[in-house]
Amino acid sequence: MRIDLNAGVPEAQDPGQSTKSGGQVASGNSGTSSPVGADSTQLSLNGRVQDLASQVGQFPEIRQDKVAALQQAIEDGSYSVTAGQSADALISAIQIRSAA
Repeated sequence: MRIDLNAGVPEAQDPGQSTKSGGQVASGNSGTSSPVGADSTQLSLNGRVQDLASQVGQFPEIRQDKVAALQQAIEDGSYSVTAGQSADALISAIQIRSAA
């Protein structure tokens, strides 16, 4: 998803702001470096999100038990995949890559 920060959105004057002569908007924060009328936000992660992120980080990226079982099935000749399953996997992979 892409967000265009340069989209032409008209700036609205806050009711609490007064205008100076010359059409400039006066702000109560005269010592700030941000332009008048600029919006700002700060995002922070709460404790719940941090807990979930640490739990996910504890899982191995490669599940060795699944890999070993698959290797064994291939070696034994007991692993079989239908053409439909292969096609579904390829289509899913293409959709994931095109979405990214």
